[in-house]
Amino acid sequence: MGSLVVSGFDVREVELPASAQVLLPPLPFPAQDDFHAAVVRALEEPLGGEPLFKRVSARSRLTVVLDDLTFPVPRATRDARATMLAALLRVLEKHGIPSTRVTVLVGNGLSRQWRPAELIEWLGPKGASLARCHDAEALGQLARLEDRPEGPVELSRLVVDTDLVVHLSVASMPIQATGFGLVHGTLGARTARLLNAPHHFTQEHSPLASGSTWQQAHDAVATLLGTKVPVLQLTAVLNNELWPPAIASLLERGSGLSRPLQMWNALPEAVRHRAARMLRSSYAPIGVFCGPPALVAPRALELFLRQHEVKANGGADVLLFGLPDLGPYSLGTAQNPLLVANLALGFVGNLLTAGPLLKPGGVVVVANPMTKGFAREHRVHEELFEKVLKLEREPEGIHERYEPWLAGRPEFVADYQQRYAFHGAHALLAWAMCTPLRRRASRIIVAHGDPRACARFGFMAAADVEDGVRRACEALADAQPKVTMLELPPPFFVKVT
Repeated sequence: MGSLVVSGFDVREVELPASAQVLLPPLPFPAQDDFHAAVVRALEEPLGGEPLFKRVSARSRLTVVLDDLTFPVPRATRDARATMLAALLRVLEKHGIPSTRVTVLVGNGLSRQWRPAELIEWLGPKGASLARCHDAEALGQLARLEDRPEGPVELSRLVVDTDLVVHLSVASMPIQATGFGLVHGTLGARTARLLNAPHHFTQEHSPLASGSTWQQAHDAVATLLGTKVPVLQLTAVLNNELWPPAIASLLERGSGLSRPLQMWNALPEAVRHRAARMLRSSYAPIGVFCGPPALVAPRALELFLRQHEVKANGGADVLLFGLPDLGPYSLGTAQNPLLVANLALGFVGNLLTAGPLLKPGGVVVVANPMTKGFAREHRVHEELFEKVLKLEREPEGIHERYEPWLAGRPEFVADYQQRYAFHGAHALLAWAMCTPLRRRASRIIVAHGDPRACARFGFMAAADVEDGVRRACEALADAQPKVTMLELPPPFFVKVT
């Protein structure tokens, strides 16, 4: 059985066992007609409570929180949040509330802050002029909601000392249908230690799924915030139409490695890397919901699952998928080995809605070169990779022994605040997210992977996908294991039946 696999910037045709189960993304739903008008209607006719214009007056202060711009991947040609923000500002101005009373906060959390030019490209000149990025290290800009034995619960003062919080989110994962993004994007560095602690990633349930321990920890803080200030949630759900039609036709199942794809593989890597950075997706909104978070979340989640959920027949002995060298934390820059591991085991391997897809003791086979290299934005990822993982791989030990050193070092704090780099604690979270699948698998094999990078994580390198599947069979002592392949991209969520 032949299939196409993306490995870094290569598109490869691989031969799978005849009994392999290949899971394909669902067909995309049609885009919503006149999304701007739909947002206006949602604001004026919410699912519950009063419409936006009755919640505020000309003297009210509003804080609009945008979910981190790292999702969706790749960036959409037209980001839904730009349209949502423009519609929100129009409704406010229509009812006599000037934009000078509105603060727009990008909830980047521990991710890097966004450059002014990037904000203009995403949000347009007007939206960017109102926007600022969250700084988890600016203690004077944080407000304390609660003291716990493990530490304080602090969020940006802009979402606490205001008359109304409007949370604009795009649901790219089930957890983003809730208040998760509001808290994750505006928390302080000390609160991140509590909400991203390793024990939130020890359960077998996917941390990205609705109801996960990780989500519940964030939702508890969102509920606490709701007792201090009113929160209005505006959530859009996108379809999965990743590729423009011209590219999609080249990647159709059964078409093999066409001449254009062979030409693409022959291009110099630097050229392909630049082209990938410029790539824009065709994701489009299929619905938008507004109202109290408790009413918006189930409606957004239901529509999200109708578009993105795929059923799998039973668990897999071998879970196989390919990874492009493009992920949520490498937009505008390059991937690094830690982010490849995070994309494989933290994200793609956790695209689940009910039950684990990999059987206990199964093998994961990932196709990616895992090229060693770190951009300046990823200095803390390099520190974890080069100095910590060779001494300790378990997140609990890393959290206790190295978290203060990585998260609190002055040069890393300065990088985060002044040089558009990731926070020191981001690397710890990226590795902790890998825990459920890493512990469930008896072996993780990386086809085309750099042997040194693989060894640092405790993975095994293989020459190609076929070699990886053969090694998986040997590890399982089973000549015909059940192989399940996720044919990506676009991403989709799996429900195991």
